[in-house]
Amino acid sequence: MFLFLGAYGSDLLEFIVEGGTVQRWWNDQRMWTIRVLSSYLFAFLEYFLKCLGISTYGFSLTNKVVDDEQSKRYDQGVFDFGVPSPMFVPITVAAIINLVSFFMGLMQVLKGSNSEELFLQMSMAGFVVVNCMPIYEAVVLRRDKGRMPVKITTISTCLVLTLYVLASQVLFI
Repeated sequence: MFLFLGAYGSDLLEFIVEGGTVQRWWNDQRMWTIRVLSSYLFAFLEYFLKCLGISTYGFSLTNKVVDDEQSKRYDQGVFDFGVPSPMFVPITVAAIINLVSFFMGLMQVLKGSNSEELFLQMSMAGFVVVNCMPIYEAVVLRRDKGRMPVKITTISTCLVLTLYVLASQVLFI
């Protein structure tokens, strides 16, 4: 925990010394989560498939800011998930899993289970939940064009339920 907090504190200090703000630093931390679970994951899969000689789709650049509303959200630092993309599925799956894990752990703590054993798990899940707030907001709260497409939310929820069923089968065998 000390190393985790020290690394984040050091990164925040460097960010502020270079003229950044806490809000920009926090958005940068969120972007790291999104990059790891989306573009890096898909880049690894494409590289792996290419090494196996399996044809892949390739990558094409697209214009990211299309209209004034999207540009306004960008200037406000609001994440835009409006375009249905398979890259949003792993992000949403991870967000849902961590939210459920956090609340399940919270319920165990409230029931009187050994909270010392759950402290680290709750801390990590809580950190990821806070880090994924733009995703929860895009899935549930937002009604603008930048909200998470219903198709992505549905696919992600189905994947989470499938993973839960598979994990429960493996654990009870």
